[in-house]
Amino acid sequence: MLGKSVPVFCYHAVCEEDGHSPALFASHLDAMLEMGFKTITADHLFEICMGRKPIDDKYVVLTFDDCHISNWINAVPLLEERGMTGIFFAVSDFIGSGKIRTEADVPRMLSMRESFIKALSENDTSQFMNEAELKSLVRDKGMEVHAHTCRHQGCFKDFRSKGTFSLASHWSTWGIYRKFNTELPVFDNGSAFAYNGFWPVFRKGKVSFKRRSDEERRAFCRKDFTRCLEKISSINNARRQYFCWPWGHFDPLSMQEAAAAGFSGTFTLERSANMLGTDPMRFNRIGVGKEKDAAWIKKRLLMYSYEAPAMVCFKFFSKRNDIGRVLYITDTGKLSGGSRQLINSAKAMLIAGLEVVAVLPPESGLIPELKSMGVEVIILDDFKNMLAAAGFLAEIIEEHHIDVVHTFHNRAIKIGCITKGLSLLGGRNFKLFFNRGVIYKPNPLAPIFSLIGNGFICNSAKGREMLLKHGVPGKRAQVVYNSFAGGGRKPRRSVSTSVIYVGNSGHAKGPDVFIRAVDKLLSSQNCEGVRFIAVGLENLSEYSSMASPSTLERIECPGYISHEEVVKLLAISHIYVMSSRQESIPNTLLEAFDAGLATVCTDAGGTPELIRDGINGFLCKVEDVDALATAMGRLIEDGELRKQMGRINRKIVRTYLSSAAKAQALLRVYCSLPKDEPLTELPDIDALTGK
Repeated sequence: MLGKSVPVFCYHAVCEEDGHSPALFASHLDAMLEMGFKTITADHLFEICMGRKPIDDKYVVLTFDDCHISNWINAVPLLEERGMTGIFFAVSDFIGSGKIRTEADVPRMLSMRESFIKALSENDTSQFMNEAELKSLVRDKGMEVHAHTCRHQGCFKDFRSKGTFSLASHWSTWGIYRKFNTELPVFDNGSAFAYNGFWPVFRKGKVSFKRRSDEERRAFCRKDFTRCLEKISSINNARRQYFCWPWGHFDPLSMQEAAAAGFSGTFTLERSANMLGTDPMRFNRIGVGKEKDAAWIKKRLLMYSYEAPAMVCFKFFSKRNDIGRVLYITDTGKLSGGSRQLINSAKAMLIAGLEVVAVLPPESGLIPELKSMGVEVIILDDFKNMLAAAGFLAEIIEEHHIDVVHTFHNRAIKIGCITKGLSLLGGRNFKLFFNRGVIYKPNPLAPIFSLIGNGFICNSAKGREMLLKHGVPGKRAQVVYNSFAGGGRKPRRSVSTSVIYVGNSGHAKGPDVFIRAVDKLLSSQNCEGVRFIAVGLENLSEYSSMASPSTLERIECPGYISHEEVVKLLAISHIYVMSSRQESIPNTLLEAFDAGLATVCTDAGGTPELIRDGINGFLCKVEDVDALATAMGRLIEDGELRKQMGRINRKIVRTYLSSAAKAQALLRVYCSLPKDEPLTELPDIDALTGK
């Protein structure tokens, strides 16, 4: 003989306005009675699961979430007519005062969605059952009332974009933002009890987002559950108190707090058998859609009133896309541009409230700065033995509960891919992204890498274009611009006008182009008192064939200096020159922007994505020495134009290239799913320049 189970149904509003008519609900009740089912209480279900009572008849439990006024006006009379009972889960802050109402007292019934919006935005709870009605349910109607949190609080559970705040946004958005504003971004919603969530932080008219910590969420749950329980117990005076999870979302942390608050059982939206041995803290329920007919109810009664089919037709809840811990890995010990972006990415994630781990070689120059920021640094001695390195990385991912791995440089990419393969054999699932900060032809295996992992993160649209040209699928290449977190202080310029180049002696960086452009400029203008600085160059003798001795004498060469010293030099300079032949978007361009410098750049790679010619800098063709010289000369002569361009560039950094902006962009990528459109938005420079 098949073991029995108790099906539990979950309803919400019962009204035409919400799409579930009283007539349809009545047909559901009649179908249950026709099949011989009897309604039982939460306590009866608890006793069955604890083995204190048998399932000696056909039992069913009917629950109603939120206590919409339609439950009182429509659902309760239909239950009473048939001698049936229900469990009503009330949102305690929405329990108003006043008398018991009739249908005539509720002139206009609203949908569930509209009711929540009015309650959250206007504190109008008239669409929910009031205290007198809830007490009458228990005292006069033989029904039950239990807890459904204080405010049914939602949160942005991840950073998948849902556009901007509009009248079509999910109703819980009105409980996340204090005011309706169509310029505010909206993301995927979930329960604030189960997800730490990303919460808006307003500062100087701008909004950023910070992830709540586990301890902050624990404190929130504790306070909410305690206050809600106090209110509901004053209404039901019950020996045992029960709780219903908003949206059916929960996790071990919130479950612990529900038990600690004193709840004897909780109702989920998981589907399985309710029988001897079922955990009362995880009662299973079947959600009833608005248009489900009586035939659908009969099928579910057959499926879930017996142990075997109920357990076969299971549905368990697990949190998805909950990004809380990021791991960055690089095999290089050099302080390269990519390494600098690893540091800036880590900084952005920390600001957004995430935990960050970095796996680095022992000789890495990044270690001191990352540690000072609060990043947990783990040393990997041997990156060359990739299989062993992948095994080590898999252990770190498992031990630290890593959600996202973001690799920098080639060997780390391969180790990440091997680790992803190992995870398929058992281990923690994680997302894998590859940083791409260069413009040249990618590894021939790049398309395969992108399919093994979750894709590439490029620092320019031009860099993404190169990947697509070489076979990487469009949805596996996204764009997140570099960031620079400067000190925020206004730069203090030197008295002498300074023109600065920051690069190296490599052909791609075009140091020879810069030197020839300076030579061209000095051949026509004296530029008395003007300083020309070439950071990253040490010996100019190799350029003697392309520039006069007097020009080479004018160019100062501090050689390779620390990043901190570079930033200081930019802060006292006036004009930044990028003479590259091949480039994505160099970090030094952003640092020059932050320092408020006017810029003269070649149109190599992604540079035109940030510069509008003649507006916030000058763009010249690659190797166009004459154009570079002319642009430098104009900015040397026109101090007011330099200042105007510099002001725009500082604004660009603070609007689009800040740590907060990078955090939001990275989180959108980290939270993205394969079906989502890739992030490819370019900074709207024209909006800032007014052009």
